[in-house]
Amino acid sequence: MARVFRIDAIEPNRRLVIQREVVEQLGLSISAQGQLEPILIYQQGVRFRIMDGEKRWRAIKRLGRRTIVVEIQR
Repeated sequence: MARVFRIDAIEPNRRLVIQREVVEQLGLSISAQGQLEPILIYQQGVRFRIMDGEKRWRAIKRLGRRTIVVEIQR
């Protein structure tokens, strides 16, 4: 079940090397069409970590948005 979540409560995986241009292009797409798919996160202590969708998370964060649509893996 997808839900809206505070973007600052989510931590990136930090294992990925992502080209800046890719994130910028994705940001343009999200800006024009909205977030089409939720990112997948899991809880780790009191924080949440990204399982899938780090590029979307980075693009949305770069756009200055405070929330993101997520699905929490249990």
